[in-house]
Amino acid sequence: MPKLKEVIISITTRCNSRCKMCDIPNIKTEELTTLDWMRLIKEISVYGVQTIVFSGGEPLLREDIYELISFAKVNNLNVCLTSNGYYLDETAANKLYQSGVDVVNISVEGTKQTNDYLRSDGSFNKAIAALRNLKKCKIEATIATIISKYNYKDLPYVVNLANDYGVTTIKFQPFSKIFLRDEYKSKEFLIQEQLFDEVKKNIDEAAMLCNKHGISTNPQKYLENVPFYLIGESFASASKCIALQTSCPINSTGEIYPCWVLVKRDMLIGNIKGSAFSSLWGQKKHQFIIEKINKNGCSGCMMSCYDERFGKEHIERRIILNIRKVQQKGFFRYVENYIKRWKMKLRFYIAYSLSFKEIVRRLSKVFRKPGKIAGYKIDMKNEFEYTLEEIRLAKRRLSREVRQKA
Repeated sequence: MPKLKEVIISITTRCNSRCKMCDIPNIKTEELTTLDWMRLIKEISVYGVQTIVFSGGEPLLREDIYELISFAKVNNLNVCLTSNGYYLDETAANKLYQSGVDVVNISVEGTKQTNDYLRSDGSFNKAIAALRNLKKCKIEATIATIISKYNYKDLPYVVNLANDYGVTTIKFQPFSKIFLRDEYKSKEFLIQEQLFDEVKKNIDEAAMLCNKHGISTNPQKYLENVPFYLIGESFASASKCIALQTSCPINSTGEIYPCWVLVKRDMLIGNIKGSAFSSLWGQKKHQFIIEKINKNGCSGCMMSCYDERFGKEHIERRIILNIRKVQQKGFFRYVENYIKRWKMKLRFYIAYSLSFKEIVRRLSKVFRKPGKIAGYKIDMKNEFEYTLEEIRLAKRRLSREVRQKA
């Protein structure tokens, strides 16, 4: 079974926006507690997961989101947060920086007129302010754009906007009927076949601009198939979907499903609230569901988690992306982040012999005294040696990538 790489948590269904292409805010659920999510974070870290994604709804509506991000970081996870940017002012950006978040993904659908139409009035200015605040705090920012008949002409604009704010990655994804339960409303976002060439032209131009600006995006083959998907062509594939085993979706109540498309009662793997993660993922019921999907076939989708099927980015683009990240953050900030992560890890591990309640109490002090966890005695000699080695490694990686690019 392929290794599980990421866990995507829809941590809340609450959202301030009322987007035309989404009905998540209409779903009322009871959310898991901070301790429930902390237990999961610890379990998936031990399981070997690399990345955790906090999604929603709008995750910044959770008061404990900064605490959870910090907890994920000290458990050696890469952390991504998705947001519409509405609450991401300078204070929130600073808190995200202090918590150690790796990437913040902001939703942008197009120009101000388009974005405000699709995501509610004022949403564009809030998203731009969020990108500006992330850039100021040297936090890596990415953009997510849902392609539909309402915004396909704006795709090149989104790329140029991303370049202006130092965005490293844009993920394009065609509108899917799974976003809305009302099938009639879903059809409004698809395109007529006569618009196929025009949609393709704008997607090609956006991809060209991404390449020009050194911005990472979806694989070329994925983007080539977007117009076909938007005119309603079936996208069932004979090949197995690797995302079923490498990406784990968990909703706000703790339920695990094989993927976000297959959220059906007969596809429920289990709930983390009453069971350990390792007793659910990769076990008999999970394996049975995957075998059932592979046997009966999948209706097909173009969710962005599926784009690995279309091939990986060219090595040159990955090198450019890494260099861009260092340029955006600045080399010294790049090194500073390494130092900060090591400090938090070392202090956490030293305190790990304490009770869980005491660990949580001490972690909470991160937000009262940014960058510090009070009361821990650290062997500064060992910490300095660890940090120095991290700096050496960072310099070697950077030098190697620059040489390869040259």
